[in-house]
Amino acid sequence: MNTRQLFQLLLIAAVLLASFASTGSVFAAPAEAGQCGDSVTVVSGDTLRKIADRCGTTVSALRRANPQIGLGNLIYPGQILQLPGAILGSDGNVFVYIIARGDTLRSLATRFNTTVDALLAANRNITNPNVIYEGQHLSVYVSSTPPPPTTPPPSSGGTYYAIKGDTLRKIAAKFNTTVDAILRVNPQIYNPNIIYVGQAITIPAAPTAHVVQRGETLRIIASKYGTTVDAILKLNSNIKNPNLIYVGQIIIVR
Repeated sequence: MNTRQLFQLLLIAAVLLASFASTGSVFAAPAEAGQCGDSVTVVSGDTLRKIADRCGTTVSALRRANPQIGLGNLIYPGQILQLPGAILGSDGNVFVYIIARGDTLRSLATRFNTTVDALLAANRNITNPNVIYEGQHLSVYVSSTPPPPTTPPPSSGGTYYAIKGDTLRKIAAKFNTTVDAILRVNPQIYNPNIIYVGQAITIPAAPTAHVVQRGETLRIIASKYGTTVDAILKLNSNIKNPNLIYVGQIIIVR
């Protein structure tokens, strides 16, 4: 074998090794189920297959979890898709759980402090208690759910567990905040009129106030707190002219 032939063989071997290395990433381990949380927001370029692969589920399960998709493949950027394992809102009597991979009626009955018979009674579409599907919606009576944690709720900036009779308006009044502020830190609440017993709700931190000092302007105050004049103005609707503030004035900065 001459030098030229040896060089050609080495070149072919190098190309083959490079191709094996590049295909190694294609066959990476699948995503773990539940890694996307309870829901996913569609971004440009997404398909049901891409989302299923990214979130460790299947296209069929996504269709079952989101009946609005139907049999087609049409999804759009900004659309929120529910994922297996999510708990949806309650109408006051029942909440809806989206069945996840590995769930059984027996394990779910234990989890939600109920019985298999009670689950079957609430879900007449399940004809065989041993056959349920990932992405399938399961109705669970609120009265059969475990009581919420007994830990006292924080004053602000923590987690509150909804109790019977709660509404977002009542919770906002309890923590001296607003429904809009609660919704901003709880994007999983897609309908402000639907919450369920035991639901974990993040309470927004108490606002930070600043007392205006001599020589200060909104721009100086914004820079001090790492925010912007526009953001401060949105929090202080009483300030009509951003160039007119006075010493001793209390301004919410975040």
